Amino acid sequence: MASSTSSFPSASRLALAALPTALEPAARLGAAIGAPNLLTKRDDLAGPVYGGNKVRKLEYLLGDAIARGCDAVVTFGAAGSNHALATAVYAKQVGLDCYAVLTDQIPTPWVANTLRWHCLLGTRIVPTTGFVESQAEAARLRAMHPTGPDKLYEIPWGGSSPLGSLGFVDAGAELAAQLAARRIGGPVRIYLPCGTMGSVAGLLVGLRMARVPATVVSVKVVPQHVVDAAAVLRLAGDICELLRAGTAPSAEDLAAHLEFRGEFAGEGYAIPTPECVEAVALARDLEGLKLDTTYSGKALACLVADARSGRLTGQVPVFWQTWNSRPYPAGLPDADISALPEAFLKFFPP
Repeated sequence: MASSTSSFPSASRLALAALPTALEPAARLGAAIGAPNLLTKRDDLAGPVYGGNKVRKLEYLLGDAIARGCDAVVTFGAAGSNHALATAVYAKQVGLDCYAVLTDQIPTPWVANTLRWHCLLGTRIVPTTGFVESQAEAARLRAMHPTGPDKLYEIPWGGSSPLGSLGFVDAGAELAAQLAARRIGGPVRIYLPCGTMGSVAGLLVGLRMARVPATVVSVKVVPQHVVDAAAVLRLAGDICELLRAGTAPSAEDLAAHLEFRGEFAGEGYAIPTPECVEAVALARDLEGLKLDTTYSGKALACLVADARSGRLTGQVPVFWQTWNSRPYPAGLPDADISALPEAFLKFFPP
């Protein structure tokens, strides 16, 4: 896999993604909800094998792992984590082994196939019960790693470190160029889900560096109290510190262009809300877009509510499609799941 030196300081970047992703009109959906200028950012096609928002972060994180001479990575998520699967897909592509330390979650239509794909990839799945326990498992894996602890590279939940978030600083510059090509000067409102905050924080920094008149609407999808506007802005500040760029935005400028929305999370992670289910159906029926009810559907539900309330009048809304829509690999139904931890076999009803 070819690599390239990033324009950012001290960052090695792999060429994994299929970029730029398209910025497309969603005229039928926009007309139905009262947002005639609606655009979609097609990060669901960001990777040639596995799309979604994670591949942008993995370009930097896996690049750093290889630059440090590592031979394996360990990352974290729920059983159906898109991030953990994307990490496993692209780690294997660049010749790295992958450990995935996974917690339980409620069943969704996608968990079983996510685990089947891990089985095809040979991901080493380690079950755990929570954040603290997951860190203990990672420490244990490092201590036991056959080639030494320094050869096992840790990728945080969602890939959301300052380094990983550089992928979405790039995405901000990419979107700025696309908006300029369409002669859109603003005001723009960009809706995307917020879980581990790296995509939101990176995009916010990238757009402010490009001086795009846009508000990043961060739609919370996780129950953790640590995920809030202040935490997003702290991560954005850490990204700016990493950049050490004279053009990095101020804390006040970042705060003025972030809107954090917590009212669409519902009862908890991966638990769909009626508004989310409706949004997923609208996207499917009117635009042929594949959304999930854990992340992307809740972000679109927020956009739909704002459109129907009249809040988007005179605005250009952009829905950032963060979920993978690439097809499952051949042979997935026949994947051997016998090596999965017993705790995850419940996702495969007899």
